[in-house]
Amino acid sequence: MRLIQKAILKTGDKYLIQLRSESTVHFPLHWDLPGGKLDDGEEPIDGIIREIKEETNLDAKIGKVLGVYEFNWQIDNGETTRVTIYSTESFTGELKISEEHLKQIWATKEEIFKLPIEPYFEPFFKDNP
Repeated sequence: MRLIQKAILKTGDKYLIQLRSESTVHFPLHWDLPGGKLDDGEEPIDGIIREIKEETNLDAKIGKVLGVYEFNWQIDNGETTRVTIYSTESFTGELKISEEHLKQIWATKEEIFKLPIEPYFEPFFKDNP
């Protein structure tokens, strides 16, 4: 099973989302939340903190799990992917974009659903209106 950790970084009613590059293996040119795959032996909280720092340059204090979603996207030889989404209690630092992404924006839920997004967005927002 592939374990993916994602984080909600929110200001007011806007969420930080990032556009994946065209060379990304999975879901190129789709909008995504900060986060990524756990390293071997890495604890989930350590992984999401690391991924947020790598992708945004922000230091985040992680809150609770907001949702866990499993998908079989017919990628990675049919391996199931589990996406765990965490809240952030706070984040600090100067926002910068990583080399993995083409751009990042703050967007409302309504704006997000007008964009090409990764599949876990819909069940997440259904569970967290």
